Amino acid sequence: MSPVRVYGKAAPPPAEGSPLLAGLLVSIVIVVVWVGLAYVTHHAVGVAAWGVGGLLGIVVAKVAKPPTKATGALAAVLTLVTALLAKVVLVVAALQPMIRQELANDPGTLTALFLLEKVQHKSFSPQLQTTIDTRPDLVSDSTFFGPGHELREQMVEEAGAAAKASSFAERDRLVHVHFDRFIDKLGFWVLLWSTFGLLDVLWIGLGISTAWTLGQGRI
Repeated sequence: MSPVRVYGKAAPPPAEGSPLLAGLLVSIVIVVVWVGLAYVTHHAVGVAAWGVGGLLGIVVAKVAKPPTKATGALAAVLTLVTALLAKVVLVVAALQPMIRQELANDPGTLTALFLLEKVQHKSFSPQLQTTIDTRPDLVSDSTFFGPGHELREQMVEEAGAAAKASSFAERDRLVHVHFDRFIDKLGFWVLLWSTFGLLDVLWIGLGISTAWTLGQGRI
């Protein structure tokens, strides 16, 4: 019997995906979910970095054909970049709004802000403002007892009353103005590095190590 011949082109081999592209897409999703979770819970959830490393390692290894040390290194680098990017987005998009919201609902902070505002604009009650303007000796009196102490108590009392009677929009405006001034003086990078603790470094290190192992296809 003569052999059967099949004419036509052979079926093309299945296209291989890009481990880098797959890892980047997953990283973007992780950053969005991470920041959203932190915004809802008001916690940075640093331990998530470990899980990020595991997830990226698995994704890169699955897409790579076959997984190698190079894909393990890729997964490790993506883990580090994802963790750092999540921190940056967290500071810009979640941390600052969270702090503003907490400050706008804190009685002690609001009293201090309204006191500062009244001092700057000289907006205390007429009698109290007259005393402040005409008695600099009382204003400079820092003793715990006596006329100076009584004057400070009156100022704080009026500021506290104004804070309680204010609308949320007014409180939010004050917090926004003074908080932004503080951030400008402090600097973004100082605020960013302040979000890194010893445990954060540990979780990121574990995430990188896990990504390196799983990214090579090793369990």
